[in-house]
Amino acid sequence: MRQSVDVIVVGYHGERWLRECLSTLRDPMGGGCRVVLVDNGGNGDIASLRLDEEPTIVLETPRQMGFAEANNFALQQVGLEAGAVCFLNQDTRSQPGWLEACLECLERYPGVGAVSPLLRNYDDTDWDPAFLTCSRESHRLTNAISRWTKRDDFYEVPRVTAAAMVVRSDVLREVGPFDPLFGSYYEDYDLCLRICRAGYRVGVCGRGTVCHYSGSSTTTKEAERKRMRQVIRNRVILRCREAGGHRLRSILSYFATSFPRNLARGIRQTTSSQPVSVQLAAHLGLLAHFPRLISARADQRAWSAYLNRIGWHPKCD
Repeated sequence: MRQSVDVIVVGYHGERWLRECLSTLRDPMGGGCRVVLVDNGGNGDIASLRLDEEPTIVLETPRQMGFAEANNFALQQVGLEAGAVCFLNQDTRSQPGWLEACLECLERYPGVGAVSPLLRNYDDTDWDPAFLTCSRESHRLTNAISRWTKRDDFYEVPRVTAAAMVVRSDVLREVGPFDPLFGSYYEDYDLCLRICRAGYRVGVCGRGTVCHYSGSSTTTKEAERKRMRQVIRNRVILRCREAGGHRLRSILSYFATSFPRNLARGIRQTTSSQPVSVQLAAHLGLLAHFPRLISARADQRAWSAYLNRIGWHPKCD
């Protein structure tokens, strides 16, 4: 490893995933890598994972937290002493050398604030769906992964997922951690938005690969409905933030077009539509945050208040 890195893995009902996640991560690990395992509930016997083999810190959350808040909890506990932080999902399998490749990418391109490896599905038979969505923002990356040509070190895209995201620690100090307003889903895109607005680039390292299952915490029908409520809700929050100074216009446009169209699709039960009850519950969940949605100033005040509340002054190098 060319620079030190803390790898944060949030475990939530992760008995099926954590052993493979940690063992494949360790195989290619070199010096300067420390694993921070966050026990966020339902993980069985953590001690059986043989955590003494590599530098590892185990943290237990005081209560069950969303993905964003659980990662922030880890950052507050261990600080930002390493040169970079890697957010890694529990349902991943590491391919050799990916983390070192991402760190080398950050070293080679000082203006890059965050980078992700190539993401395949868990069985390595196809590309991860969320990764494909991100890759469509770059014609070079789309061509590279469709033709299996020689891949470059770095492809710039507006956002990457936190399934495997490596971020410079100094950038995190500047822009802040994940916003717990999201809970889970789209908190990674929101972080990328802030990184880009701070003047840094975000992208994909073409020399590293991680396999990702996607959705390991969704094991029941009710859990899937809860997940979709969060996805729909958080998609609207991100849309408002992306609108910049035109938030009110953006949200009025959304409720005049997209919202009724999606409701109609739910009534007709078309392919990939969500039940009306799920959609209504997702949008009702937005009411408490409506001032933040339509006003960038109110949103910034709430964000600053959160940073002050958690004392966002992580330990430095």
